[in-house]
Amino acid sequence: MGRNKQFELNQVLDCAMREFWRKGYSATSIPKLEAEMGISRQSLYDTFKSKRALFLRALKFYHENIIVKNFLFIENSSSPKDGICKYFRARAKDALSNSDVQGCLVTNSIAELAQHDNQVRTQVNITLQHMRSVFRDALARAQNMNEISNQLDIDSTADFLLNNSQGLFVMSRMNVDKTSVNGIVLQIENLLKK
Repeated sequence: MGRNKQFELNQVLDCAMREFWRKGYSATSIPKLEAEMGISRQSLYDTFKSKRALFLRALKFYHENIIVKNFLFIENSSSPKDGICKYFRARAKDALSNSDVQGCLVTNSIAELAQHDNQVRTQVNITLQHMRSVFRDALARAQNMNEISNQLDIDSTADFLLNNSQGLFVMSRMNVDKTSVNGIVLQIENLLKK
């Protein structure tokens, strides 16, 4: 009979996700993952098979537990326009924070791995499509509620919002000034003015 696992899967996935998020895939070592996750190398390999498989699970975990939850606010907002604006204000605040976890795991993974790894590209595309879909649906609802101009092209605006969201994540990995970040949010708010 095999030994029982002595850890909670979501908890160790969260720890692995945050380590990959901080350092990237290549710079994250197995010993560091063991230490951060609080599990042995044997448990890591028994459960996840490889560092790459763990990374793919962490990307999926990030999608389900960070991205989907962040976008629920937009989906559930009684004012879709306000929901979009609040989302970008929150991302601007994140970009200006001094957190040791900067950027977006998806954005970072696109830059580091997606060009050469089909499985990573597939997972990040799932996340990007989800984000775009939420933006698009919110924009359509905002037009139906007469919150934004009917002249605004929904598809190109959803692409614009997705691009700016990812851009804020990239900027958060640098020392950006408050004026630049807030200027991006102001441009988005101005675009959505009726």
